[in-house]
Amino acid sequence: MALLKKKEAAEYRIPSLADADPAYAALLQKQSDLYALQSKLNSERRDLQKRIDESGSTGPTVPARVAELLGDATDSTPMLQKQATDIRAQLADVETAIEIVRRRLSDAKGPASRAACQIAKPEYGRRVAAVAKALEALAEARAGYDDLRNQFEAEDISWGSLVPMSLGFLGEPRDGHIPRFIKEAKEAGYV
Repeated sequence: MALLKKKEAAEYRIPSLADADPAYAALLQKQSDLYALQSKLNSERRDLQKRIDESGSTGPTVPARVAELLGDATDSTPMLQKQATDIRAQLADVETAIEIVRRRLSDAKGPASRAACQIAKPEYGRRVAAVAKALEALAEARAGYDDLRNQFEAEDISWGSLVPMSLGFLGEPRDGHIPRFIKEAKEAGYV
């Protein structure tokens, strides 16, 4: 069927929200950067925790300077625990920032969508007009079919051997799906 064949022309692609709106793109980049930082900090936290667990310190720990004064071997566990605490604080800040960016992205979606729609409007209008034109041709073909069917019935001809086709899925000829679509396309200015 010729109607179902794909055109050879280049396929049109709707712009992404990031392509349509630089502010939205910047927020997506910020979100990506924060996720990368979160991943890095989580990795560092796991490594520190592994080092703390491997240190095997069981006794009370003393700060490194006190251990030096006593002549004891310095225990790195307190320093590692402080680093782990610092990383947990950084992670909390990053998680807060991620949530704020998520909300900002949600707020920015409307303006970005409007920008994408403005970019795509000419192509959308072209396609709506093409559908309306095809539906007008279908409506004309349907009118011809209905006329012939009415003639069979007016002449009281049993035409079942021709396998009558139902066009009920198109709705009513004057106020069904086809006229409704064409009317909406005209009201929107696409036809």
